[in-house]
Amino acid sequence: MSPAKAAPGETVTISSDDSCATAPPSGGWRVGAGHVGDGDPIATVSTTETFDGYFRATLALAVDFPTGESYVAVIDWDVGDCDDTASCAGPSDTFQVAE
Repeated sequence: MSPAKAAPGETVTISSDDSCATAPPSGGWRVGAGHVGDGDPIATVSTTETFDGYFRATLALAVDFPTGESYVAVIDWDVGDCDDTASCAGPSDTFQVAE
């Protein structure tokens, strides 16, 4: 996850160097970011990146994205068909949003 600290309106990137032999679901993986404790993601983006050891997805935070501890994650990881219930397709991390 980079950067570890972002401001509203900036972009964040989640990446994974794990390999996972599962194809993206129809429409791609959904990557979302939200404020920890608030439930549903506030910002989302779809990507057809595969988990080939170089997975990377970037999404923009809205200018009114709330400050504080936030998360970014592949939010539809559970639709993959990996042998280990697709947990290899579930990277996530936390970061701080500050003005």
